[in-house]
Amino acid sequence: MVRLCLFAFLALALSACAQRSAWTLPVQPLDSAELVRTAPPGRLSGIAVPVAYRAALDLDPRQPRFNGVVEIDIALEAAATGLWLHGDNLDVSAVSATAGGETVAATWTEVLETGVVWVGFPKRLEARKLTLKVEYSAPFNANLAGLFKVESQGKVYALAKSESIEARRFLPGFDEPGFKAVFDMSITVPEGMHAIANTPEVSRAPARPGFETLRFAPTRPLSTYLLSAAVGEFDAVAHPPLPPNAVRAGEVPLRGYTRTGKGEELVFALSLTPQIVRIFEEMLQQPYPYEKLDLIAAPQWPSGATELAGAITYRESRILKGPDAGPSFIRALKELHTHEIAHMWFGDLVTPPWWDDLWLKEGFANWSETAVLSILEPEGNHEIAAVSDSLSAMVLDSLASARAVSGPITRNEDIRNAYDAITYSKGQSVIRMVDHYLTPETFRPALGRYIARFADGQAGSEDFFNEISRATGNPAVGDIFRSFILQQGVPQVEARLSCGAGAPNLTLSQSRYKPIGSEIDPLRTWTIPVCVAWQDGANSGRTCTLLSSVQSVTRIEGAICPSVIVPNAGGAGYYRFSLSPDGWQSLGGAFLGLPATEALASLDSAEAAFAAGNLSGDDWLGILMPALSHPDATVLSASLRSVETLLRQLGDHPEADDLRLRVAAALDARRDTETEAEGAARVLSFRALTLEDPAARAELRARLGPVLDGAGGLSSDLYVPALRVAFAEGGAAAFDRILEARARLDDAVFTQAVADAIGSVRDPELAARAGQLMFEGAFGPAASQSIASSLMGNAAHREATWTRLKADFPAFLSVIASQSRRATPRLARAFCDAGRIAELDALFKAQGPDAAGHEQALAETTEYLTLCALQAEAARAAFTR
Repeated sequence: MVRLCLFAFLALALSACAQRSAWTLPVQPLDSAELVRTAPPGRLSGIAVPVAYRAALDLDPRQPRFNGVVEIDIALEAAATGLWLHGDNLDVSAVSATAGGETVAATWTEVLETGVVWVGFPKRLEARKLTLKVEYSAPFNANLAGLFKVESQGKVYALAKSESIEARRFLPGFDEPGFKAVFDMSITVPEGMHAIANTPEVSRAPARPGFETLRFAPTRPLSTYLLSAAVGEFDAVAHPPLPPNAVRAGEVPLRGYTRTGKGEELVFALSLTPQIVRIFEEMLQQPYPYEKLDLIAAPQWPSGATELAGAITYRESRILKGPDAGPSFIRALKELHTHEIAHMWFGDLVTPPWWDDLWLKEGFANWSETAVLSILEPEGNHEIAAVSDSLSAMVLDSLASARAVSGPITRNEDIRNAYDAITYSKGQSVIRMVDHYLTPETFRPALGRYIARFADGQAGSEDFFNEISRATGNPAVGDIFRSFILQQGVPQVEARLSCGAGAPNLTLSQSRYKPIGSEIDPLRTWTIPVCVAWQDGANSGRTCTLLSSVQSVTRIEGAICPSVIVPNAGGAGYYRFSLSPDGWQSLGGAFLGLPATEALASLDSAEAAFAAGNLSGDDWLGILMPALSHPDATVLSASLRSVETLLRQLGDHPEADDLRLRVAAALDARRDTETEAEGAARVLSFRALTLEDPAARAELRARLGPVLDGAGGLSSDLYVPALRVAFAEGGAAAFDRILEARARLDDAVFTQAVADAIGSVRDPELAARAGQLMFEGAFGPAASQSIASSLMGNAAHREATWTRLKADFPAFLSVIASQSRRATPRLARAFCDAGRIAELDALFKAQGPDAAGHEQALAETTEYLTLCALQAEAARAAFTR
């Protein structure tokens, strides 16, 4: 009897438990002060994890607003009275939460300006699965962020720019890279318009009169920053699918989309795509991961391109190849296209958990440009581009204020600061250095195993360091990566050669590079793979070592006493080197015979030594002048940039005139032997703009004329220099003619060139007109910032432009791309005057909230202004006889 009663009691208790609601005690809503105090400024807590989204968007680009409904399945890992998530400037009409079969109304409060939202529950919810439903509307963005619309040639297009934290502007959700989920998307559009999402269209059905709803296949797990939604009267460009290969069994549909009338110009990029994808698949032994690949050429886009999964979206001026596309433009197009395809594996399939590890996608995408294009075009000299990219990072990394490749990001406002040369270019340089150190035969298959292990998931820096060490079987690889990725600065390797009995000794010492006037502490060490190229009469070779201490000595086997050493063989290392005066002089004597990669690295190291006060003016010219005669076009371009820097530093110093004469003579000497179109274009531009050679200027103006008449014939690589000359010399007539041609030609590359060149006008009234075009956003948000830079680059208009910008800074911010506002302190770099720092600080103290995240750019610019002035003074002193 007792046992039966006990069983009855347990049955009743279990029944009561089964019926108990997931929602428990009522809760008091948080007041606004408490919400602001507890709102996460950066990463969310992670107690709520999205599993799947079902989103229905109603997009009519002809209207000012759009509507949406989204349901999010969430795994709640702890009891909660509400959720923190993201939604920026969304007008929410209803929000509800369903758990345990019960639905409750919830509240929606946007707490922070970065789109951090509190969804409050009326009752406490136990840890379990729930579904959040949000109904909302929002305006199309005007500054190329989130879901924005643009008009071109009378047609309107809507496009989603989701990266980095812009998806929250059109889709409520968990807008962090580490939160990957499945997306089931439908889009309602006007009949006759295309709608492009991340996956193939699976159905199409009538909606309200004049509209239809397109349903798309569910995605693989994706981060919100990878979401695509593009709507408009695009031209669809057909292309055969990606064929199967040894890595991938099935075909993948490949298509292109452009605005009306531009489809033919996308054919070139489409034709490159199958081979590029195949090389990635074979290199990584991992198949292309998505169901389709679309290339979308957007009429306007805030960056060069964005790797939206299965729907890569480009600024059309970077991906459309017109009939006058120059070799530099074509090379850049190939690099950009390869970069974005790389993201399908690096970033989309394997995703960094947070933005502090952005290098794991952007660094690898930059590295892939050289790795893949060198296989696609073995004679294309793509390695030199990687060296050039590395040196661009060293410029920024030479500042005391430079950040590490991977460092803490605690605020949403600072996320875009990671999108810089440190992440992209230093990241790729370190990867390339390890690729050379291990050899591609070892390193690249290990990358494929890393991709396979973390596919559809997330991996941070430590995950990568550990996995790549394990996959290569070499623990030192992780140490190399850690030393370069987790600390800022450029290593400087000092090389001293000593010869005697037996093999010569090479003493290598390392420190952090420190230019004149810098507050950098040079006492720092890295684990550096150092390879030294050497010449010893007719004999030559390489000596490699792993430098992990402050100093070490290695023997150069096979040499008696090298006459020339280049302590960065192949330009593969992310470091600068220094030599004795005799070493520099010997290197200068052998410069013309150096491989282009080593010539470029040597030129940079010599210029850096001069900027640090460790190389005399004569010894600097002993490297620079031979560089002007090097046969490689990239080395030539770099040497001409160095000449431009030195001329700016010298100002009216007598040495400047002598330098101009010597440079002109060097360029004359190579005129009849120049075989590369890129080199010839660079020389013509330099003669016209820097040396102000009348013949070169007249040639550019003459060649521009047919372009303005619609006949073309001028390489796009020469658009900017030709336009600069025309704006400077042609007065109001040329100004009006160029603007009329820009509107008529409908060429995005030409429009960007006009924005880059328009500041060269001489007449203050024309400069004012250019400024008005900037404030009106006449050419689009990206071009407005280019016009500002162009005007600031002209000393005659710099002061007036700066005064006008300061006077109406909010208006200027309102017409440029949202993601570019944080970088606006860099406009002041045009001054090279530490006396400007106080007014720059005052401007951003007053206007800084409208340029969220500007602090990093402000710190870098402040330091740059100080160093620029000190280095100009030192350069003049170095050439005072």
